[in-house]
Amino acid sequence: MKLSIDKSVLSMALVTVLVTGCASGVGSNLGGGYNKPSSSSVLRPHRETVLANGLRVLFVPDQSLPSLSMGLMVKSGASEDPEGMAGLTNLVASLLDQGTRKRNALQIGDDLARIGASFRASVDHDYSYMSISGLSTTSADLFSNFFEVTTMPSFADAELARVKKQIVGGIERAFDNPRYIADLAATKMLFGKHPYGRSVAGTAKEVASLSKKSVIQHYLRYFRPNNSVLVVVGQFDPEFETKVETEFGTWAKREVEQDAVPVNKGPEGVRIVVVDKPGLTQAQIRFVTMGIRRNNEDFLPLRVGNTVFGGAFASRLNDRIRKELGLTYSISSGFDARLSEGPFEIETFTKVDSIEKVVVETLAMYKKLLSEGITSEEIKRVRGYLAGVFPQAIETSDKLAYNMLLLRLYGIPDSYLTNYVRDLGNVSVSDVNSALRKALKPGNLTIVIHAPAASTESLKGKFDSYEVIPVSSLQ
Repeated sequence: MKLSIDKSVLSMALVTVLVTGCASGVGSNLGGGYNKPSSSSVLRPHRETVLANGLRVLFVPDQSLPSLSMGLMVKSGASEDPEGMAGLTNLVASLLDQGTRKRNALQIGDDLARIGASFRASVDHDYSYMSISGLSTTSADLFSNFFEVTTMPSFADAELARVKKQIVGGIERAFDNPRYIADLAATKMLFGKHPYGRSVAGTAKEVASLSKKSVIQHYLRYFRPNNSVLVVVGQFDPEFETKVETEFGTWAKREVEQDAVPVNKGPEGVRIVVVDKPGLTQAQIRFVTMGIRRNNEDFLPLRVGNTVFGGAFASRLNDRIRKELGLTYSISSGFDARLSEGPFEIETFTKVDSIEKVVVETLAMYKKLLSEGITSEEIKRVRGYLAGVFPQAIETSDKLAYNMLLLRLYGIPDSYLTNYVRDLGNVSVSDVNSALRKALKPGNLTIVIHAPAASTESLKGKFDSYEVIPVSSLQ
């Protein structure tokens, strides 16, 4: 069982960031024939429809390979976990292929292996995503397996106990990883009791206490057709499309009372939080502050500005902290934009003797970015880089289809993709600098350091606050 970690969205890197831009409304051809993209479009022909039970279905044919995949995005994620039940959505998703009303976990695993198919389930703060893929020659089996595990899970007692034990074990092992601890501490220090402040995987104590009743209730409440979008990609014929619509059309809808993710202003001031760990010779350091929503109108200018600052290997942070000063092997920055405001983070590590210098130099660069902005030469270089790597985000049908699901989740039109290169070329220096100053404040930054507390004492009194917490406070 792969442990879901809070930085799951950041790990998607380019693919997610490039497609989740800024606008409202979704352009689609609901219920009609296939959209025929123009010669300048990056989108493949596709058909989109909404079933009577509210399920939105997207068909993206691709005859280039004898493969077929299906993905189901449920528009509820870890932020819907009730107070005291962190990790509930992750547990539900982890149990889907571990038994249904028709087959047990072993039978499902054997049947998937027999046709060479793979099923995956993952949870983000804003959504849950399940997918299956295999050869198009096994389309009937692929469909029956996917439909069954997503709509008929049984949540058997033995599997519930086993999966809970696996997840708890994964969480406990994660605390042996300094990087995980720093990420988790940064999340908690920035968001506090906000839903985004909870780990996607949950805590060992809370996951261990989750009951079968809570799992079933959570599944029935959120894993509904009228709260989901289905995508079908690959080689399939009209008969298969009809089968998908007919079978998934029997999935019972239910009113979904989904609370909006609350706004979180985040802590004020420049503060130091040390997660004490005696004996560490290398410090993990995170600089975090509140960022933006994914539908922010300045998303693309901020994407450009962050790429200049720390979003690529050739960036200001890397040139200064890594190349010039030799203080780290890696430093980067990025916006993790979500349904509500997500974090902006600078991430690095260094030897404990260099902590103060890394903190001072990085903070100086952050303040300089916001006071002086970027240059015309920098934006010219970054435009070329971002335009050059853009095709990687949509080079396969699966990538394109997944990103089209994300567009629909965040209410962004497909034109974001088709107009991306053009819009990128229209972003000006003033657009970027104005967006950076509007989104980020130089006086608000939480600096989390995972290291021996004794190695950070020189930072006392130099910032608005200084606090030392034990690792146990995060568990």
